[in-house]
Amino acid sequence: MKKTASFVTAMLAATSALAAWEKVDGGVTAKPSETNSTIEALHIHCLDGPAIDLYSHDLGPVRPLDGGAEADYFYKPGMISADVDGQKFPLVAAGSDEAVVLFSQGEEAKGYLAPVDRALFEAMAGGKMLTLSFDISTAAGADGSGFETFARFDLAGAGALIEEAVGACG
Repeated sequence: MKKTASFVTAMLAATSALAAWEKVDGGVTAKPSETNSTIEALHIHCLDGPAIDLYSHDLGPVRPLDGGAEADYFYKPGMISADVDGQKFPLVAAGSDEAVVLFSQGEEAKGYLAPVDRALFEAMAGGKMLTLSFDISTAAGADGSGFETFARFDLAGAGALIEEAVGACG
């Protein structure tokens, strides 16, 4: 994970603000096309199956850009949602040294963590836009929901790269 984090961090510094999906360290990485969060990159790679890591500009938890909110969403259901062209996938976050690791929402006995649903990766591979939404603060989102913090990733042209990264996981 540290090798990937270092490589992703270096890639962030070297690429334009709205870079397309790129192969990075055996996975694929993209920057958000729009965000009000500290998210600077999403990385899909293999880790006991396909995994999604989020990297913030300070290598800490995802927070609103305007700050002030405590990252109290780890291991809690209902706090993170992935939306691919209107299809929703509930997610749960765990922390690592340098990234926020996303999981599908699982059972309480397992910390609500389950392997990422392959249907999410399939939707991403065939989709146009991925929106990751977080319920971090007490503010309401633009849509009236509790998900006020977001990052959008353009999926156009990324299907083959996403399929390749997920396919490498077995």
